Amino acid sequence: EGEGIGFGFGCGQRERAVMMQATAMISFDETYRVRVLDPDVYDDTVRLKEESSTYCEKISQMITAGNDAVSKIEQQAKRIEAIKLAAIGQRNKLSEARESQAKEEKELKQKVLEKQEELERLKAEYDSLFKVKTEQESMIEKLAEHAM
Repeated sequence: EGEGIGFGFGCGQRERAVMMQATAMISFDETYRVRVLDPDVYDDTVRLKEESSTYCEKISQMITAGNDAVSKIEQQAKRIEAIKLAAIGQRNKLSEARESQAKEEKELKQKVLEKQEELERLKAEYDSLFKVKTEQESMIEKLAEHAM
C-alpha cells in the first residue's frame, strides 16, 4: 500500500478511510462542545452510564440489606443459643431436684420403716411388761389375801 499525503503521518489507504470516517463523526453539541461520537450514541452512552450508576447503587443497597439481615439473624441466633443454654441449665436443675427428691423420699421411707419396727418392738415390750405387771399385781393380791 502506498503512502498518502493526508495528515502527514504516512498512512495507508485503509488507515486514511478510518480517519476520514472518524472526521465525519466529529460534531458539536448544544453547548458548542466538540463531540466525537454520534449524538444518538453519546445519548445512549450517557443513559447507560446513568443506568449503570443506578444499578450499582441498587446492588450496594441490596448488599447492605443482606448484611443487615445476616447481622440480625446472627444476633437472633446468639439469643436463641443463650435461651437454649438457659433451658438446658433449668432442665439439669430440675433433673437434679427430682433425683434429690427421690433420694430424700427413699430415706424418709426407710426411716418410717425403722420407726415402725421400733414401734412394734416397743409395743411388744409394753405388752410383755404389762403382762409382768399384771402377774405381779395378781401375785401381790394373792399374798396379801393369804397374809391376812
